[in-house]
Amino acid sequence: MEFAMAKSGLANKITTSFIIVSVLAVIATSLIMLLMTRQQFSTYIDNYNQVMLDQWAPIISDYYSQYGSDGLQEYLQANTIGNGKAMGQRRHHGSMPMGMGIRQGQRLIVTDANNMVVADTQGLLIGQPAKLDSLHSSRELRVDNQPRATLYIISPLGSGLSSLENQFVARLTINTAILAIVIGIIALILGLALGKRISSPLAALSSAIHQLANGKLDERLSLQGDREFMELGRDFNLMAQKLDDVEKNRRRLTADISHELRTPLTFLRGQLEGMQTGSIPLDIESIALLQDEVIRLSHLVKELDNLSLVENRAVSLNFSRFPLSELLEHLIPVNLAMQDKGISYSIDLDSTIKEIYADHDRLLQILLNLLSNAMQHVEQGGQVTLSIQRYRNHLQFAVADNGPGIPPENLPHVFERFYRIDDSRNRREGGMGLGLAIARGYVEAQHGKIWVESSPGCGTVFYFTLPQE
Repeated sequence: MEFAMAKSGLANKITTSFIIVSVLAVIATSLIMLLMTRQQFSTYIDNYNQVMLDQWAPIISDYYSQYGSDGLQEYLQANTIGNGKAMGQRRHHGSMPMGMGIRQGQRLIVTDANNMVVADTQGLLIGQPAKLDSLHSSRELRVDNQPRATLYIISPLGSGLSSLENQFVARLTINTAILAIVIGIIALILGLALGKRISSPLAALSSAIHQLANGKLDERLSLQGDREFMELGRDFNLMAQKLDDVEKNRRRLTADISHELRTPLTFLRGQLEGMQTGSIPLDIESIALLQDEVIRLSHLVKELDNLSLVENRAVSLNFSRFPLSELLEHLIPVNLAMQDKGISYSIDLDSTIKEIYADHDRLLQILLNLLSNAMQHVEQGGQVTLSIQRYRNHLQFAVADNGPGIPPENLPHVFERFYRIDDSRNRREGGMGLGLAIARGYVEAQHGKIWVESSPGCGTVFYFTLPQE
């Protein structure tokens, strides 16, 4: 319900925004069109007035030079068209050119040198001072090169338009309004479709995130829709998969640690209870057994700490150059342990290698873990070989044994923590299953690669490489 409301709310917001933007755009465009149209009509009227002034000015100037202002009012009313009075009246003082007259709504006003109105085609301002701020186009009338009067033409835009022109403006306004309504309806339809198109994948993502937050780590999104939503869905699925893997690893690690701790703790508890009851003698041998288990637990804790650093990529490295011979000296205890077990140990070295560039302690730990692993899987009379070779800009290390080998189905898991090929093997002999996982982490921390090659009955070879400056 919550997600449905969220989806609906988002769709409504998108639709409303789309409609508002569309309508505002239409209104703005319409207003601009109307203003431009009226501006063009205004310019047209002004130009027409100038033409009228050009026609009437010489006529009235001629009249003024002959008669002054006497009879000018009657003359204008008798010789203008459309004033409601002049049609059919006798023309005074000569005839007017064909086509002369004024448009409907236009008005001619003549003022004398004292700004008094002496003629008005509407007869409203006779004898009154002219209000120049309300008058439009004007032309000075000169007689004998002296200013005698002024001719004004008043053409209000609304009333100065012809009936056809007024109809055009009205139709333009109506059509603009209809266009705004049509576009509003189209915007509503498109907004609804667009809102659904955008809100649906977002609502699905929101629902998936909610499920993920509630612990449903197997939640995944279907990759469909636009490219951006597909990329978003792919990133979400990748994140969910990593969270799922982390959670599975956490649970497995918890179970593995609990399993590894249970055996030594059970042994210690049994030994101590036996000593308390007197069934186990409190002697040096019994105490030595307890000490061995404590040491083993301490070693486990140390290994877990190293594994934690590796998996959290928090391994601190100290790169340096050191002699190869120094590294081999630290491997002598392993050689002695193999001799005690009856295992043959050999080293195959590239004679050109004198120095190694790496983290000395981490490299030593890698080799000790691999050699210890090989020793654990080789019986008496077996053979283990350490090889170090140079290949271009890196060194390749190899630890090979002629043990029983690793079944193909086990190879992908050998570097997993707590993994043992033979889980029935004695833990004291077989280790805790952390050495190879730690070795891989140390190799990768130094920008190297590690892998294994093996087959049943043919032995096993662990390879790893380290880049050299």
